[in-house]
Amino acid sequence: MFISLLICGVSAVLYSVTCFTAPLDIEFWGFPIALGYVALAIYQAFRTLRAKDRKSLAAFRKLLEYLPFVLLAAFIVRRAGEGDGSFLLDLSSVILWLIATVSSVYLLYRLADKRVTAWIPDLAVQETSKKSLAAQGLEWLDALVQAACLVLLINLFFFQLYAIPSESMVPEFMIGDRVVVVKTPSGPKFPLSDVGIPRMRSYKRGDIVIFSNPHYNDTKEARVRSFVSQLVYMLTFTGVNINVDEFGEVKADPLVKRVTGVPGEKLMLVDGVLYSKRAGDADFSPVNEDATWATWNLAALPRSELSQVKRIVLSAEAFQELESVESIRANLDPEAAAAECRELAARFAKLKGTADTVRKAPDLVSRANREIVTLFQNSAALTRTLLTTNGGSAWFTAFMTDWTEMPARKNLFDERARNVNLLLKLDFGRLVVRDAELFAANATADELVGDKELNALLADAQKYNFYMNQSDQRNMGEFPAGENEYIPENCYFMMGDNRFNSLDMRHSLVARLAEVDAHDPWSFVYRSNLEPQYVPVDKILGSANFRFWPLSRAGVPR
Repeated sequence: MFISLLICGVSAVLYSVTCFTAPLDIEFWGFPIALGYVALAIYQAFRTLRAKDRKSLAAFRKLLEYLPFVLLAAFIVRRAGEGDGSFLLDLSSVILWLIATVSSVYLLYRLADKRVTAWIPDLAVQETSKKSLAAQGLEWLDALVQAACLVLLINLFFFQLYAIPSESMVPEFMIGDRVVVVKTPSGPKFPLSDVGIPRMRSYKRGDIVIFSNPHYNDTKEARVRSFVSQLVYMLTFTGVNINVDEFGEVKADPLVKRVTGVPGEKLMLVDGVLYSKRAGDADFSPVNEDATWATWNLAALPRSELSQVKRIVLSAEAFQELESVESIRANLDPEAAAAECRELAARFAKLKGTADTVRKAPDLVSRANREIVTLFQNSAALTRTLLTTNGGSAWFTAFMTDWTEMPARKNLFDERARNVNLLLKLDFGRLVVRDAELFAANATADELVGDKELNALLADAQKYNFYMNQSDQRNMGEFPAGENEYIPENCYFMMGDNRFNSLDMRHSLVARLAEVDAHDPWSFVYRSNLEPQYVPVDKILGSANFRFWPLSRAGVPR
């Protein structure tokens, strides 16, 4: 036992030395925290050896019980500063922490009452005094804190029981499902460092993983807050979560998603079908197994599963309308569309009457005003402007026909993006020409409002706008976008199974205006949050191996 005591003391002292940093910043305090606690433990060890009484032994055992947690806390404080620190220093700290932890556990085993009665005589005397209410309360608090710290260590390095917080993985996981997340094979690290258990596995398409949300800034402050929030979460029996964003909202972190893209390939999503391509492949090919996971029409789920779903983004009727627009754009003939665009431009020029004298089409409509709803809502006013402005016909002609001069689209996503942009342009062009015809005929306001052709065109515009509002869920351009770029080694792409209700690696947290057809200089624009990114393997915390609650759905996820 003396050797174990010596090993524990020396390793703990050396560990404290590794926590020393020169700058008197927050990380400096890791050193006095570790050294102060270790000094107190060593003092109590000598006091116990001299006094050989029950109280001294109890105090020393309590200090040993908390030693690993206090040393770990000192490590976190030392790594909480702005600097990244030295990997070798972190490695030394971790090795010494492990030695101190193992030796303290062994010492606690050797210091059990039944093993030390020979040299601490009063342990053999039964305590008869009744404990006060305060003492009992402190014992309960002590047990709670130790349990929380132990569970936190288990969660960090071995496994975690994870409650599903959202419906992004419906129907595989419902809100409130409990799953076992195994972490050890994924190579967990000590908090705020790169030192940890070596990663023992890779991932394949279809694996369900838990990973740190890359949408949030990965700063030291954020990582410290995340670690502290886990501890508070445990101490309050999951009642308090302080891991919130700048708006006070609980962070969606970590995330649970399915691996849908693996190293060495690039992806593309068109009309809900995932395609992949590797270096040397002639073209993209469908990822057939993705269709077994992706859930688009929630209304078609069995009633037993549908009853557990809280939010259905699209009804069966809305999904059917979405598919009808996809069918229309898939079957659009670009040559016929080009011919009609030229015809509409010519008809408008004839209705305008006065020929333009400008050579270049003026920029009469800003990019922001080419947003789908804005442009259609202002179509009548724009038609009047085009009819009365020198260059109005030139602008309309450029808007309707300049896309025909662009190079051929290189993949299916670009072709379909061009086609839906053409559907919008044809509808808008017909609307402008019809407005111009009614203006030329001096139609009254009531006649304009009641015109069946105008109303039919506006109804089509509403249908296409509805489609574009859902487009980023059903479509994603070539990713990574570079000609010879592929998902790098040790990186993965993840999506939720409930594709209409999953903010995943396809999307950013902020929407922006983007062109419907990136190759058309006069394209319609829409609000998009499409910004795909892959996730480095070191962000993956573990894999969801087993659903244990509810019991009726317990089992291994598919």
